Amino acid sequence: MMKAWVLHEVGDIRFCDVKIPALKDDEVLIRVMACGICGSDIPRIYETGAHKMPLICGHEFAGIVDDIGGGVSSSWLGKRVAVCPKIPCGRCKNCLNDNPDGCTNYDYSGSRRDGAFASFVSVPASRLIELPDNVSFEAGAMIEPLAVAANAVRTGCQSAVQMVPKDADIAVCGMGTIGLMCVMLLKGMGYHNISVIGNKDHQKDRSEE
Repeated sequence: MMKAWVLHEVGDIRFCDVKIPALKDDEVLIRVMACGICGSDIPRIYETGAHKMPLICGHEFAGIVDDIGGGVSSSWLGKRVAVCPKIPCGRCKNCLNDNPDGCTNYDYSGSRRDGAFASFVSVPASRLIELPDNVSFEAGAMIEPLAVAANAVRTGCQSAVQMVPKDADIAVCGMGTIGLMCVMLLKGMGYHNISVIGNKDHQKDRSEE
Protein backbone atom coordinates (compact mmCIF):
# COMPACT_ATOMS: atom_id res chain seq x y z
CA MET A 1 0.00 0.00 0.00
CA MET A 2 0.99 3.64 -0.46
CA LYS A 3 -0.23 7.12 0.46
CA ALA A 4 -1.97 9.25 -2.16
CA TRP A 5 -4.25 12.25 -2.60
CA VAL A 6 -7.29 10.78 -4.36
CA LEU A 7 -9.89 12.97 -6.09
CA HIS A 8 -13.24 11.20 -5.61
CA GLU A 9 -15.59 13.95 -6.78
CA VAL A 10 -15.34 17.67 -7.47
CA GLY A 11 -14.06 19.23 -4.24
CA ASP A 12 -13.65 15.84 -2.55
CA ILE A 13 -9.94 15.02 -2.39
CA ARG A 14 -8.74 12.62 0.32
CA PHE A 15 -5.33 11.60 1.66
CA CYS A 16 -5.58 7.86 2.00
CA ASP A 17 -4.02 4.42 1.50
CA VAL A 18 -4.27 2.88 -1.97
CA LYS A 19 -2.61 -0.02 -3.73
CA ILE A 20 0.78 0.51 -5.32
CA PRO A 21 0.24 0.46 -9.12
CA ALA A 22 0.65 -2.90 -10.82
CA LEU A 23 3.03 -2.60 -13.76
CA LYS A 24 2.13 -3.45 -17.33
CA ASP A 25 4.70 -4.39 -19.92
CA ASP A 26 6.89 -1.44 -20.95
CA GLU A 27 6.06 0.49 -17.76
CA VAL A 28 8.17 1.52 -14.79
CA LEU A 29 7.28 2.33 -11.19
CA ILE A 30 8.58 5.67 -9.98
CA ARG A 31 9.08 6.59 -6.34
CA VAL A 32 7.88 10.21 -6.41
CA MET A 33 10.41 12.64 -4.95
CA ALA A 34 8.89 15.95 -6.09
CA CYS A 35 5.62 16.99 -7.72
CA GLY A 36 4.42 20.43 -8.74
CA ILE A 37 0.90 21.80 -8.42
CA CYS A 38 -0.10 23.03 -11.88
CA GLY A 39 -2.60 25.83 -12.42
CA SER A 40 -4.77 23.26 -14.17
CA ASP A 41 -4.87 21.06 -11.04
CA ILE A 42 -6.84 23.67 -9.09
CA PRO A 43 -9.97 23.77 -11.31
CA ARG A 44 -9.64 20.03 -11.97
CA ILE A 45 -9.93 19.35 -8.24
CA TYR A 46 -12.33 22.10 -7.16
CA GLU A 47 -14.45 23.02 -10.21
CA THR A 48 -14.58 20.65 -13.18
CA GLY A 49 -13.38 17.25 -12.03
CA ALA A 50 -11.20 14.92 -14.08
CA HIS A 51 -11.87 12.70 -17.09
CA LYS A 52 -12.43 9.80 -14.69
CA MET A 53 -12.74 9.64 -10.93
CA PRO A 54 -11.53 8.52 -8.49
CA LEU A 55 -8.18 9.79 -9.78
CA ILE A 56 -4.76 10.68 -8.42
CA CYS A 57 -3.78 14.06 -9.90
CA GLY A 58 -0.28 15.42 -10.44
CA HIS A 59 1.59 15.58 -13.76
CA GLU A 60 4.71 17.69 -13.04
CA PHE A 61 6.99 15.26 -11.25
CA ALA A 62 10.35 13.61 -10.82
CA GLY A 63 11.59 10.63 -8.87
CA ILE A 64 13.55 7.38 -8.85
CA VAL A 65 12.78 4.27 -10.91
CA ASP A 66 11.88 1.70 -8.25
CA ASP A 67 10.69 -1.24 -10.39
CA ILE A 68 10.30 -2.20 -14.05
CA GLY A 69 7.72 -4.11 -16.07
CA GLY A 70 8.28 -6.66 -18.79
CA GLY A 71 10.36 -5.52 -21.74
CA VAL A 72 11.98 -2.60 -19.90
CA SER A 73 15.77 -2.43 -19.68
CA SER A 74 17.08 -3.11 -16.18
CA SER A 75 19.44 -0.16 -16.72
CA TRP A 76 16.55 2.12 -15.68
CA LEU A 77 16.45 0.71 -12.14
CA GLY A 78 17.56 3.31 -9.62
CA LYS A 79 17.77 6.10 -12.21
CA ARG A 80 16.77 9.64 -11.30
CA VAL A 81 14.12 10.71 -13.81
CA ALA A 82 11.61 13.33 -14.87
CA VAL A 83 8.55 12.34 -16.91
CA CYS A 84 6.66 13.50 -20.00
CA PRO A 85 3.07 13.17 -18.74
CA LYS A 86 1.39 12.99 -22.16
CA ILE A 87 1.27 9.42 -23.48
CA PRO A 88 0.50 9.16 -27.22
CA CYS A 89 -1.35 6.05 -28.36
CA GLY A 90 1.09 5.20 -31.16
CA ARG A 91 -1.76 4.00 -33.39
CA CYS A 92 -3.77 7.01 -34.61
CA LYS A 93 -3.10 8.80 -37.91
CA ASN A 94 -1.06 11.56 -36.30
CA CYS A 95 1.10 9.14 -34.33
CA LEU A 96 1.74 7.05 -37.43
CA ASN A 97 2.73 10.25 -39.29
CA ASP A 98 5.37 11.06 -36.65
CA ASN A 99 3.19 13.69 -34.97
CA PRO A 100 2.60 12.28 -31.48
CA ASP A 101 1.80 15.76 -30.11
CA GLY A 102 -1.32 15.65 -32.29
CA CYS A 103 -2.41 12.25 -30.97
CA THR A 104 -6.20 11.94 -30.96
CA ASN A 105 -6.33 9.11 -28.40
CA TYR A 106 -3.67 10.07 -25.87
CA ASP A 107 -3.45 9.19 -22.19
CA TYR A 108 -2.20 11.67 -19.59
CA SER A 109 -0.70 11.15 -16.13
CA GLY A 110 -2.67 13.01 -13.48
CA SER A 111 -5.61 13.76 -15.77
CA ARG A 112 -6.73 10.63 -17.63
CA ARG A 113 -4.75 8.12 -15.56
CA ASP A 114 -3.39 8.22 -12.02
CA GLY A 115 -0.61 10.72 -11.49
CA ALA A 116 2.01 11.69 -8.95
CA PHE A 117 0.19 13.09 -5.90
CA ALA A 118 1.25 9.76 -4.42
CA SER A 119 4.21 7.80 -3.10
CA PHE A 120 4.51 5.88 -6.38
CA VAL A 121 3.27 6.27 -9.96
CA SER A 122 3.50 4.02 -13.01
CA VAL A 123 4.42 5.42 -16.44
CA PRO A 124 5.59 4.02 -19.78
CA ALA A 125 9.38 3.78 -19.92
CA SER A 126 9.25 5.71 -23.21
CA ARG A 127 8.20 8.84 -21.30
CA LEU A 128 11.25 8.95 -19.02
CA ILE A 129 13.91 11.69 -19.06
CA GLU A 130 17.06 10.81 -17.11
CA LEU A 131 18.14 13.56 -14.73
CA PRO A 132 21.83 14.48 -14.37
CA ASP A 133 23.09 14.32 -10.78
CA ASN A 134 23.38 18.12 -10.63
CA VAL A 135 19.65 18.61 -11.35
CA SER A 136 17.48 18.40 -8.24
CA PHE A 137 14.21 16.50 -8.14
CA GLU A 138 12.42 19.83 -7.60
CA ALA A 139 14.00 21.25 -10.76
CA GLY A 140 13.28 17.99 -12.59
CA ALA A 141 9.60 18.34 -11.74
CA MET A 142 9.64 21.67 -13.56
CA ILE A 143 10.80 20.17 -16.87
CA GLU A 144 7.20 19.74 -18.03
CA PRO A 145 6.21 23.43 -17.60
CA LEU A 146 9.63 24.45 -18.94
CA ALA A 147 8.88 22.44 -22.10
CA VAL A 148 5.64 24.42 -22.50
CA ALA A 149 7.58 27.68 -22.24
CA ALA A 150 10.28 26.44 -24.63
CA ASN A 151 7.67 25.50 -27.21
CA ALA A 152 6.03 28.94 -26.91
CA VAL A 153 9.39 30.68 -27.38
CA ARG A 154 10.38 28.42 -30.26
CA THR A 155 7.14 28.94 -32.17
CA GLY A 156 7.01 32.66 -31.35
CA CYS A 157 10.60 33.46 -32.31
CA GLN A 158 11.12 31.33 -35.38
CA SER A 159 9.35 31.96 -38.68
CA ALA A 160 9.36 29.53 -41.57
CA VAL A 161 12.53 31.22 -42.83
CA GLN A 162 14.58 32.56 -39.92
CA MET A 163 14.76 33.41 -36.25
CA VAL A 164 13.34 36.73 -35.06
CA PRO A 165 16.28 39.21 -34.77
CA LYS A 166 17.81 39.57 -31.31
CA ASP A 167 17.00 43.29 -31.22
CA ALA A 168 13.28 42.74 -31.91
CA ASP A 169 10.66 44.02 -29.47
CA ILE A 170 9.03 41.07 -27.71
CA ALA A 171 6.07 41.02 -25.32
CA VAL A 172 5.30 38.19 -22.91
CA CYS A 173 1.69 38.27 -21.72
CA GLY A 174 1.14 36.63 -18.34
CA MET A 175 3.75 36.39 -15.59
CA GLY A 176 2.87 33.09 -14.00
CA THR A 177 5.37 30.24 -13.97
CA ILE A 178 5.23 29.69 -17.74
CA GLY A 179 5.56 33.41 -18.51
CA LEU A 180 8.55 33.79 -16.18
CA MET A 181 10.18 30.77 -17.82
CA CYS A 182 9.59 32.35 -21.25
CA VAL A 183 11.41 35.48 -20.09
CA MET A 184 14.31 33.40 -18.72
CA LEU A 185 14.61 31.50 -22.00
CA LEU A 186 14.41 34.65 -24.12
CA LYS A 187 17.13 36.36 -22.10
CA GLY A 188 19.26 33.25 -22.31
CA MET A 189 18.87 33.33 -26.10
CA GLY A 190 20.11 36.92 -26.23
CA TYR A 191 16.84 38.85 -26.55
CA HIS A 192 16.85 42.05 -24.50
CA ASN A 193 13.94 44.27 -25.65
CA ILE A 194 11.37 42.33 -23.62
CA SER A 195 8.14 43.78 -22.22
CA VAL A 196 6.16 41.74 -19.72
CA ILE A 197 2.48 42.03 -18.86
CA GLY A 198 1.07 40.78 -15.56
CA ASN A 199 -1.53 41.78 -12.99
CA LYS A 200 0.09 41.13 -9.61
CA ASP A 201 2.82 42.98 -7.71
CA HIS A 202 4.72 39.77 -6.91
CA GLN A 203 4.80 38.93 -10.63
CA LYS A 204 6.38 42.33 -11.31
CA ASP A 205 8.97 41.71 -8.61
CA ARG A 206 9.85 38.24 -9.92
CA SER A 207 10.07 39.38 -13.55
CA GLU A 208 12.41 42.24 -12.57
CA GLU A 209 14.47 39.80 -10.52
